[in-house]
Order: sequence, then structure tokens, then C-alpha cells
Amino acid sequence: MSPRFKYLLLFFFLPLFLYFSMYTWNWKTGYLDRLAAMVGLDVAGWVMTPGRWLQSNADEFWSRYVYLVGVRQENEDLTQRVRELELELARVSEKAKSADRLTSLLRFSPEANWESRGGRVIGQRLGPNAILETLLIDLGSAHGVRANDPVISPRGVVGRIVKPGMHFSSVLLLSDSTSRIPVITSDGRVPAIVQGQGPGAFLEVKFIPRNDPVAPGEILISSGQGGVFPKGIPVARVVEVTPADVSLFQKVYAEPLLALRYYEELLVLSRTDGYDPGQPMASAGAAQPAANSTAGQVVPAAGSAKAAANSTNATSDKPDQPAVNASKPAASGAEPSKPARHPVRKRS
Repeated sequence: MSPRFKYLLLFFFLPLFLYFSMYTWNWKTGYLDRLAAMVGLDVAGWVMTPGRWLQSNADEFWSRYVYLVGVRQENEDLTQRVRELELELARVSEKAKSADRLTSLLRFSPEANWESRGGRVIGQRLGPNAILETLLIDLGSAHGVRANDPVISPRGVVGRIVKPGMHFSSVLLLSDSTSRIPVITSDGRVPAIVQGQGPGAFLEVKFIPRNDPVAPGEILISSGQGGVFPKGIPVARVVEVTPADVSLFQKVYAEPLLALRYYEELLVLSRTDGYDPGQPMASAGAAQPAANSTAGQVVPAAGSAKAAANSTNATSDKPDQPAVNASKPAASGAEPSKPARHPVRKRS
């Protein structure tokens, strides 16, 4: 037997014989079918499990890192857009509030011989060491603003121009200790003077006689005396009234109608009749000298009542003695009493 035939028998006929033998045996018994069913499922499961895991991770990687690249950029764009819209909404809201304030300013109609100019507050607490209660506004002499021009808001008096510049001016607030405004009470029409006492303190209402009616909550309005402020503008609200015990005047305190630091737009009133409140009136400025033969003093004919009283009291039998008020007797050797100064009342 040739070697070639042996190889052919070994690699072809023997496997064919074994295959038919197993096929016949399986056909009769069915063992191979059952074995293939059990083993084949396990093999298929072990083969498909890594493939499923790989597919799952590939999908997750795609959805989280590859596909969401555009979604992340879109999210950033939307976030930026939301911020821009929020800023735009804030600007529109601020413009609406400013329009409301300006509308209330435009509703104010000054009386005759007065004109108004609108300005914005651009600074606060000016002066050396910021000791003055002041504001800086964007109106100056180039706009027709002069010293002592009243500054108001829709709520009432704010202060007056204390130092006008070319394009900017300093406003002295009514809460400053050097500010004094003639007022009258809205109900009893009692004249008084409102004086500031510094930041955080009540306004002091001075020279209200002990028997004149005034009550907490009453509005004080400008009286128009002195020529600085027009008559009838609200100034402050009475918050405390202490009846006088031995003094001639009541202790009255008031507060501004609105915190002066919260103003943003203001009105400056200027007179159109040429009157300058910083200069005396023509009738009072023409002083006619009158010689006092007893005391050797010169008293203006159109002077104040206090000057006239002093000139009358100076006519004593003893010119070397100081003048004595005839309406109030004084004990011999006693010094004239000084008016008591009210303590500064702070707002809580």
C-alpha cells in the first residue's frame, strides 16, 4: 500500500467514517443534539456578553462625550443669553423707575417768578474731611444756577446751593448743622425755624411759643420768609413735641420726609425777578443813619426790631452801664442769661 493512499485514507475516509458513525448514533439516541443545545447556549452567551458590554460602553461614551459636545456648547450659549437678558431686564427696570421719578419731578410747577431745572446727584459727603452734609449735582452757573438757590424733590425740600461751579454745584442738605429754613406748621400756621443737627439726628424746630399748637405728625412747610425758598413746599414732619416748663418755647423735633441720601434726581429752583437772596432787600439796604445823642450810636431807620430795641435800651441815665432790656427786669450784678441749647436728638 502506497504512502499516498494511506494519507488519503487517514485524512479523508477516516473522518468521513467517524462522522457517519456519530450521525447514525445520534440519530438513534439523540445525545449529541441535547449536548449541543446545552453547550451551544453557554458558548453563545459567553461570546455575546463581552460584545454587549462593549456596545453598552461605546454608546455611553458617545452619548456623554462625543454627542454632548454640541449640547454643552449650546448650553453655554443659552446661559450667556440668559445673563444678557437679565442685564437687559435690570436696565429696563431701572429706566422705568427713573422715568417714574422724572415724571414726578415734571409734575412740580413752581410759582410765579421761579423756574426749575432738573439735575442728577453724582456725589455725596463733600467738604474738608466730609464733615458737611452735602450733595454734588450736575448743574452749575453755566446752567443759570446761583448760590442759595433752593433744591427740592417731589417729596419736599432737600437743601440749597451752597457753592455753584461752572458745571457742577454743591448742595447743602437741610440736615446739616448750618442749615436753617423758615417754616410754618400746616395746621396751626405757627411760624418757626428748622435747623439741622447733623447726620442721623432729628431736625430741631426752634422758636415755637409754649402755648402755640403743634402735634406729632404735622407737616412743616416753607414760609417763604427770607426769600430763599418759595412758600408752601413741604420741609419735614414733626415727630416729637415736649411742652415747655420754664422756657418760653417748646422743644420740637422733626425728620425729613425722605432720607436725603436716597435722592438721585433733584430740581433746582431759580428766581426770575432778579432778586438775590444773598443780598439785602432794597428797602432794607438803604440805611438811613439816625444819631443817638445819648449813647452816640447810629441805628438804621429800616433795621430790625432787635436793633431798635437795643437803641431804645441804650438810653439810660448811666451811659457807662450796659444796656438793659426794659421788658425783662434783671437783678443787680447778675449777668444776662444765655438761651438754653437743646440737645441733639438722634434718630433710632
